[in-house]
Amino acid sequence: MDDRNYRFTSSLVNALAHLGVRHAAVSPGSRNTPMSMTLAAEPRIADWPILDERSAGFFALGTAKASGRPALVTCTSGTAAAELHPAVVEARYGRVPLIVVTADRPADLWEAGAPQTVDQRGIYGGAALWSHDLDVPAPGDAAPGLPAALAARLVAASLRGRGPVHLNLRFREPLVPEGPIPPPEGPVPVVDLGTASPPPAAVEEISAGLSGRRGLIVAGPAHDPAVAAATVRAAAALGFPVLADPQSGLLAGGHDRALVVAAGYALAQDGVLDRLAPEAVLRVGPPCVSKPLTTWLAAHPGVPQVHVDDEGWRDPHATVSRAVRADAAATLDAIAAAGTAPAPASWAEAWQEAGRAASGAVRDAVAALPFPTEPGVAAAVAEALPDGSLLYAASSMPIRDVALTFAPTPRSIRIASNRGANGIDGFVSSALGAAAAWDGPVVALAGDLSAVHDIGAFATAARLGLPATFVVIDNDGGGIFHFLPQAGFPEVFERHFGTPQGVDLVALAGALGIPAQRAAGYDDVTESVAAAPDGPRLLTVETDRSANVEVHRRIAEAVRAANGGPA
Repeated sequence: MDDRNYRFTSSLVNALAHLGVRHAAVSPGSRNTPMSMTLAAEPRIADWPILDERSAGFFALGTAKASGRPALVTCTSGTAAAELHPAVVEARYGRVPLIVVTADRPADLWEAGAPQTVDQRGIYGGAALWSHDLDVPAPGDAAPGLPAALAARLVAASLRGRGPVHLNLRFREPLVPEGPIPPPEGPVPVVDLGTASPPPAAVEEISAGLSGRRGLIVAGPAHDPAVAAATVRAAAALGFPVLADPQSGLLAGGHDRALVVAAGYALAQDGVLDRLAPEAVLRVGPPCVSKPLTTWLAAHPGVPQVHVDDEGWRDPHATVSRAVRADAAATLDAIAAAGTAPAPASWAEAWQEAGRAASGAVRDAVAALPFPTEPGVAAAVAEALPDGSLLYAASSMPIRDVALTFAPTPRSIRIASNRGANGIDGFVSSALGAAAAWDGPVVALAGDLSAVHDIGAFATAARLGLPATFVVIDNDGGGIFHFLPQAGFPEVFERHFGTPQGVDLVALAGALGIPAQRAAGYDDVTESVAAAPDGPRLLTVETDRSANVEVHRRIAEAVRAANGGPA
């Protein structure tokens, strides 16, 4: 019996499970039947049926982001494979380990008019860290250990580069098993991934350059708790205040946050960087969500900037004076252990005082404005998050408002966002994937366009009963564009930028089977967020996007006044 398909997928899926893959998003189709049926028979991997391939890709991305493990997504041939491309791009630039297995027709059917057949070789281009194309071999045509070896390479490449990898499998009919699925063949390779330590001479030179300086640490998004902990140790050794991105892991949990400056996002906007200008900057990881901070750094190329990152080159303004490409936690710990002289104590104290003043000003300004405002909703959500929560914030305004209002807290809270490519697509699916993998409450904060863009995922949420609370700020359009120069062209602004969508999200979610309601006030938001759901639910909060620029201006004025600047 030439049961080549299942001999291959049995060993491939077994090895993926053995190597730690625990979640797979599976979209329906005929050509990927061998993968679907093998995954269904593998008890170590949860096989999540997702009807829409684009949604499935983002669902898998969400499970990988929440769990830290590579997640699998598989689909049939043709345009189904193309639908995964947005999630592959986000995984590439967001550094999320994603394993994509696409099913394909045999090569003799290419360019011959066969249905649902396109050229899938390297379909994701440079977005995939590694891509491989294979006709599934007949028994005896390849080494029995080939599937397990491929699985090991997929896992290793996705973890080493922290990104997407792609395996395109060309299956021949018959696509259903002719008997029981064969047992896996061959041993599964052991994958050991080490860390790249920084050169000792480089650490010595960097430490000497930072010693005694009035410096700052700018901590970007980090998915590794070890990097956050090492950042705290380096800050303590150098005496450097830390301006932390919401996704850095430094604003919540058990870290010593003595040097983590509250309201760093607000401070970057409101002149404090000019008054307390650093003599050196130690950047960790990707750029922060704070555009004012990155703009200030770009405008001051004379300030030495040391950038610590494990790979890649994330210097959009070409201001990095020294780049360390090694394990970030190991590099920061080496700098902390180098015996540098710390900055004067008055330096950190001045930043901490500015942070406290800014944090209080943001809190008071938000509280003084009639609820709801968009920063007010973000603050209400953050206040009510239970310990152990994951807050998934949409790109655009929600993650910025989280950065503005989130106060450091001892609660163990993880903040995540799809800020690799910074798109709004697939947000609902990503949050649902996170809910499938996260051991605790998941709250998703979105704008109405993010919710509408991925509206079909709410049907998946209802069908699978995934416990997630969606808080949607409904300002009937694209609020962030009011902050951009396009707002100065009223003749086209609403039609092409404001884009009012007019969708009744409560009615639509209800029709899809999601319990939904409109918030009548502040308590509705906090009570909904604080209550652990047993399934998906949606709460909309209606705001006025045309007033949002003024809301942010008043908050900025309050921060400036609190730090001695003009109101």
